[in-house]
Amino acid sequence: MGTINVAAMNKTLTVLLIEDSPDYAALVQQWLSVKTSAAFVLHWADSLQSGLDRLKQGGVDAILLDLDLPDSSGIGTFTRTKRQAAGVPVILLTGDSGEQFALQLVQKGAQDYIVKGSCNAESLVKALQYAVVRSASCAEPNAQAEEASVLGVMGVKGGVGNTTVACNLAVELRLQTDQKTLLLDLDLEGGMVSFFMNAESEYTVQDATTNVDRLDASVLGGLVAHGPGDLEILGSPGLPWVAEPRADSLQQVLAVVRALYRWVVVDLGRPSRFSLALLDQVSELLLVTATDVPALFETRRAIEGLRRVGLEGDRLRIIVNQFSYKQKISGEELGRLFGVPVYAKFSEASQELHDACVKKRRPAETGAFGLEAASLARKLAGLPAKQSKSRVSRIFSLPKKRNAQLSSVASL
Repeated sequence: MGTINVAAMNKTLTVLLIEDSPDYAALVQQWLSVKTSAAFVLHWADSLQSGLDRLKQGGVDAILLDLDLPDSSGIGTFTRTKRQAAGVPVILLTGDSGEQFALQLVQKGAQDYIVKGSCNAESLVKALQYAVVRSASCAEPNAQAEEASVLGVMGVKGGVGNTTVACNLAVELRLQTDQKTLLLDLDLEGGMVSFFMNAESEYTVQDATTNVDRLDASVLGGLVAHGPGDLEILGSPGLPWVAEPRADSLQQVLAVVRALYRWVVVDLGRPSRFSLALLDQVSELLLVTATDVPALFETRRAIEGLRRVGLEGDRLRIIVNQFSYKQKISGEELGRLFGVPVYAKFSEASQELHDACVKKRRPAETGAFGLEAASLARKLAGLPAKQSKSRVSRIFSLPKKRNAQLSSVASL
């Protein structure tokens, strides 16, 4: 066991309580006012947004977080807080029925959890002190743990190829990083991932949500299918009459897979109430579009809608699919049109993709689409670009001339 940091145990700790009950906030204030070896300064926020606003000011040593708040609930409350906490330990506040869920979030990065009904001044003080100590220990330079990256892939409309991008990106992340990767199909009506990957299975994400109370590595391993490079795939029913999974059950499934995989690629289909509700769960959102006028118009609308629901700009990646060099639209021009830089482009490769689909295999690694998928995976993983002997210069150099198509879209 490592040495306990006595200084951290005895310092004055600034605690941020994010809890919507004034009565419970008053009780926490009373508990932390009891004279102990440590002194506490308590800041109370009654909603997640006000708590995040206080976090931005800095100077917080620990967070007490209720998962069910007026403006957020479940795992989304934790993931948004964790993303902004920047190393500040988070202690979850839960009821008796939420202990198993809280334990899953501890696996995902929460420092501890407290059952409200059995908490008292002594246990709260100890939990806060030890959370700060453990967090400081985990921040040592030799800590190597990496948090799972959940990459959502969403198409601005039908026909732009978001499922094709999701499938090939997942394969390349598995191959390029040699890290465990899951391809998760949450396009509940489309459900084409299993077909494209030639990985049919009798189980789907619906089975994961209905077994969420016992979902672990063993159970999940029995549900997934396997694709190229030992990519693991959890498909969708793909039936429009199948009821959507309960949001809290799906959040718990995502909490489990985050603990088991380094990369999770999620096909979110098109923007909908269901897919937009999952945005808090993704590390980055890849918004896939094309260069025809309807797609460009829908891209602008989608970006505006994503901003309205609170998606931060640094989590949004624009992916232009079916890019034709004959159109002579540059990436810079598209970036100005969207108000967001273009992150990556896939060349028009309809024949290449058609042949791959007919032969039930992924596109050739040396083809334009295969090379671009590998490049995107390496870019997202922070790996240096590979130098190709084939068409790299043609793939990544774009003409600079403005196309009249842009002005027509900009006026829509």
